[in-house]
Amino acid sequence: MFEKALRFMVVSCLLLLAGACSAVEQVLAPGQSPAQGYRYLELLLEEDFADGGAWRNYAADELFLGVEDGAYKIDFTGRKYVWTQGDAHYTDVVVEADFEQNSDYDHNAFGLACRLDPANSGRGYTFLISGDGYASIRWSNGRSLKPIVAARPSARVNRGEASNRVRAVCVGDYLALWVNDEFVVEARDRRASAGAVGLVAVMNYAGQRLTVTIDDLKLWRAAPDDRGP
Repeated sequence: MFEKALRFMVVSCLLLLAGACSAVEQVLAPGQSPAQGYRYLELLLEEDFADGGAWRNYAADELFLGVEDGAYKIDFTGRKYVWTQGDAHYTDVVVEADFEQNSDYDHNAFGLACRLDPANSGRGYTFLISGDGYASIRWSNGRSLKPIVAARPSARVNRGEASNRVRAVCVGDYLALWVNDEFVVEARDRRASAGAVGLVAVMNYAGQRLTVTIDDLKLWRAAPDDRGP
């Protein structure tokens, strides 16, 4: 369990999903196959959230993060970018989890993060899908999420109140998002080489609610593999 506990941070911003960022080194062209493969090495973490006592809960006005009914739950209302991260730090990893979106309003975003700042500033890479079927890879500066790969519709994402398996690949400068065991988007970026892994959620509309539960989280140390994924 992320060193037995998670830290919590919530930030409300006027520009949560911001415009393009010039620091991106390269965005790879979309296609049927990823440009780079990766290898799973040892399994570092496997969490089914059955033991809620090992996880900290956080509750405030219109915000809840924590274990409930055998899953990790993020539930909040309003314009917010919310993240929670572990204490351990990693370089090259693959992280995967099952997400269930339970909101009537599906113009939202949620997913995984890697290489988050150990100081808990929110800086790092985020791998997002939305209830209305979009996917993106973004850089978080802790106040806004700037696209590395801008949000684009994907047939791999199950829409509405549905479940999706999200996988984030962070190996060297290579970043990739897989959804339901299918490749979706990829990029290369060198702003962060190590950090924490975490869970993220975004609502960019005042008065709207996002509820998402996360289960069966797995984390592997990984390495590049030219033979394919």
